Amino acid sequence: MEIFYAVVLLMVATIVANLVYPIFPRIPQAFYQIFAGAVLSLVPYFHHFMLEPEMFMLIIIAPLMFHDGQNTDTHSLRRHIPSIVSMAITLAILTVILMGYLTRSILPALPLALAFALAAIVTPTDAVAVSSITTNLAVPEKVMSMLERESLFNDASGLVAFSLALTAFSTGTFSVRFGITHFLVVFLGGLLIGLVLGAIITWGRIVMVQQGLDSVSVIIPYDVLTPFFIYLVAEHFELSGILAVVAAGLLRSSALTQIRLSSTQMQLVSRSTWQILTSLLNGFVFVLLGVSLPTVWQNIVADDTKSIPLYVLLGAVLYAVMFLLRYLWVRLDWARIHSQPKDRRHYGVIGALSGIHGTITLAMAFSLPLTLNGHAFPFRNTMIFIAAVVIIISLLMPSLILPLILPNKEQPVDPAMAAQERKKLVAYAADRLVAEQTADPTATQSVVAILTSQSNNYFPDRQVVRDIMTAANNLEISSIQQMADDGVVTQAYANRYVRGLVRKMRRDNHFSLTGMGAWWKFLLHRASHRVLFGRNGRRRTQREIRKKYQHLTPEQRQALQQKRQDDHTGIWEAYRAMENQGYTDVMAYLTKISTVENQSEVNSVRNFYNVRHRRLDRHKTNRHENELFIQAFQYEYTYVSQQRAAQTIPPALADELYQQISTDQMLYMQTVTQTDND
Repeated sequence: MEIFYAVVLLMVATIVANLVYPIFPRIPQAFYQIFAGAVLSLVPYFHHFMLEPEMFMLIIIAPLMFHDGQNTDTHSLRRHIPSIVSMAITLAILTVILMGYLTRSILPALPLALAFALAAIVTPTDAVAVSSITTNLAVPEKVMSMLERESLFNDASGLVAFSLALTAFSTGTFSVRFGITHFLVVFLGGLLIGLVLGAIITWGRIVMVQQGLDSVSVIIPYDVLTPFFIYLVAEHFELSGILAVVAAGLLRSSALTQIRLSSTQMQLVSRSTWQILTSLLNGFVFVLLGVSLPTVWQNIVADDTKSIPLYVLLGAVLYAVMFLLRYLWVRLDWARIHSQPKDRRHYGVIGALSGIHGTITLAMAFSLPLTLNGHAFPFRNTMIFIAAVVIIISLLMPSLILPLILPNKEQPVDPAMAAQERKKLVAYAADRLVAEQTADPTATQSVVAILTSQSNNYFPDRQVVRDIMTAANNLEISSIQQMADDGVVTQAYANRYVRGLVRKMRRDNHFSLTGMGAWWKFLLHRASHRVLFGRNGRRRTQREIRKKYQHLTPEQRQALQQKRQDDHTGIWEAYRAMENQGYTDVMAYLTKISTVENQSEVNSVRNFYNVRHRRLDRHKTNRHENELFIQAFQYEYTYVSQQRAAQTIPPALADELYQQISTDQMLYMQTVTQTDND
């Protein structure tokens, strides 16, 4: 239960930090999450919190790296293999060597092997931290791509170097040949086992899709558990689990064409699941960092307060040296990103500042053994503290400097503006449908009602709905009376129809004596008609009817029955004609008065008439509606294209509207497919 409570508290801290960030976006989101973690450290459960490195790597880093891998463009990755080797291997190894000797020179008491271990700890960069710091900044594409590719592989370089350094310290011996061999085995072996397992798992997923077994309850757990399984298997064989999940993710990305054969619903659910999962895990990364820092401080204070300034100085020097190395690497184009000479100085500064170190560095520091040969592991708290100093400086420097040298990204889309444009494009599509798709007005109005309802997310004003309904009732009654005056239907049929109409309005609370001018006019017209023409007949009891027709022959009775059937058919045809005429006039009226502001109210009335009118068309299929929906989506695309060409909406808003239309279309097609299968 304690673990459950801890996870819940971590989630709450992450959510609170994410809620505060939009209010004060000038401060990077990572700092809110670190602060939330520091506050969380006050909870008794998190007192003296110690990060479990293996659990951290398995539960948080493995799925994040797998997700990054499967969202990486493998074609671009193959083109930039020299850049990956340069940044993630060559630069990483050079950094470990130089920083190891530098650390030993500043802190002579620290054994050389542990100096190299500390250098390996602070070498890996954190792409999650970079993304958090640069959320609102326009980082050059070449630099950002370089950082993303580097972060996929340099974690493994740091981990392998760290393992070699610890082995050398524990055994007291180190062989260069063994070190290189071990590095290649762990590095390349992790890639190989990741590719093999990734191929098997991806093949299994494709087979399930082809066999129609790609249900949400099967595929989503299958996908989510994949990185955990691959990481555990690779670590079991003492290979790089991080590189294994990255390789499997890259293989999944290369098989994206076959994976897309799964249903639209499956793709949407899978994408949403990974977005939610990675968002939470990214937040956990910095919350855990914040939770860990107070314990780091307490431990180093308890050990040796006099040396704290020296440790802080060493952390600052290590960061400065890494900054200089990264700057030169990009400035001299050793990073192999093929930048223009005029851009290299600028790119070098950005690339150096973006070498941010995060919780992978802290996790490696916490993975230092607690004991060695029955005694406390030497310099453990010192190394953790220095690593924490490097992390904090690497987060602060880009947060302060990058906003001064990088322009802001295009401002996010205003939600109010997006909602308004959404209503406008739906209104445009509705108008085009009504004007151009006249073959089946009922289906057209049904599609218009559904589209309009999707663009409104507020409750309609009841009084406005009542006013529109009253006006629609008046119009319908006037239409029926006009049909009677023109002789299209008899006055008796009109009387019966309107009486039924008013009764229904009363029952549904849509009828009001005030404002029903057409109803009073209809009553007067009906009364005058009776005065002029009298009743067509009088009511007779069943006995009188039987007495009158008891002497009829079978042929006469059959003829009378046929006449009654014809009369019933005539009544039904008259009712159908009145319903169609009233419905047509009301829909035309609603289309005429519909605006962006009253879409919700008009749609409520339209829905009422559509439901009532559908009883005449129960035998019809939805095939025409399906075609109308597809046409409506095309109209919506046309609207966005026109507004974008006219530059009346910003490109970011146009892209968001395109995405919304595409999502609506995919969801609708999925619904149609399911309905056809049922």
